[in-house]
Amino acid sequence: MAITFTKWSGYSGLEQYIINNTGCKPYSGAGINIRKSNKTAILKSVDNTYYYDDDLTDINNPKYTLFGHYGDHDETEIRFNEPLLNPSKIENIYLYKVSNDGKSNIYSWYGKYKIIDIIKKQHIDKNRDLRTIIVLSLKKI
Repeated sequence: MAITFTKWSGYSGLEQYIINNTGCKPYSGAGINIRKSNKTAILKSVDNTYYYDDDLTDINNPKYTLFGHYGDHDETEIRFNEPLLNPSKIENIYLYKVSNDGKSNIYSWYGKYKIIDIIKKQHIDKNRDLRTIIVLSLKKI
């Protein structure tokens, strides 16, 4: 079950909730927030991002697309993908989603996950060119 927030910052916002529950300050502008000192990754999925193939319909087993807007995904991409996939660097993975009701953003916190599978598939990039993306199968823990 998701916990829903109607604002990002402030006392009752998702940002403060994440800080309180993970010990990490997320950056709302990044899809994959790596916090090396805490061995933590905070993943953000944004509804209707056509160049990714996230699927959060089953929050117990969501699918999350690795970083990369253009061209084939690279598991060794140093800033986001490699640390996320490296269990010696990341021990804690959390997930939230941003959707919009036409008036404002709605933030849904899903909690803690582990990676159970890595899938490569064909999907379009930001230019709508076909490419190979990497999608993580996650399991709620």
